[in-house]
Amino acid sequence: MAKVSIIIPTYNRAGPLLTRALPSVQNQRGPHELEILVVGDGTDMETEDAMADVVAADGRVKFWNRPHQQYPEDQPYVKWGLIGLEARNFGHDQATGDYVGGLDDDDEFTPDHVEVLVRALEWNDVDFAYGRSIAFRSGGRTQGYGHWPPGFGAFCDGAAIWKRSLGYRYDKAGPLERGLPEDGDLWTRMIAGGVKFFFVDQVVHHYYPNPEGGSA
Repeated sequence: MAKVSIIIPTYNRAGPLLTRALPSVQNQRGPHELEILVVGDGTDMETEDAMADVVAADGRVKFWNRPHQQYPEDQPYVKWGLIGLEARNFGHDQATGDYVGGLDDDDEFTPDHVEVLVRALEWNDVDFAYGRSIAFRSGGRTQGYGHWPPGFGAFCDGAAIWKRSLGYRYDKAGPLERGLPEDGDLWTRMIAGGVKFFFVDQVVHHYYPNPEGGSA
């Protein structure tokens, strides 16, 4: 039975974290063992107190609150590309699963997210599997993401699971030097490194866009 580590960076959003993101991981279908790593980016006491209760109730969940990452406030695009990067990397360093994936603290997985993507990884002998996302925007509008081939803009960060043994981490040089957000830069480096991708033509992730990004 495969073990899957899911990393959720968070910053001052206890509401969506506790009512949307975290339950969507806890309630995944399928036989896989889950490890849920919630990493605070210097988050507030409301989140700390709530997560203490969650950790006590669910042995699959771990929580750390790290010092708040420093962001270039005078460069909005660069800041957006860096949001939660240190928290995400810390989560990857703590992960022990066969596979790893991430979720922003205000988004959610579909109930079969892990089941569908792990099956795609194992049945197709690939390193990285991703699916489609639906973005829920203001005014009741929705927008779809996810297509082949992989690359920057081809899918959302929360729609993917990959082999932890690949050893990749998010890199500050992506937003700061290469002009790519943390996730797009990661996928670009993976493609250049020969990682084998597989696209699942199915919605596995619900995305709730906001101007500040996922964890800061």
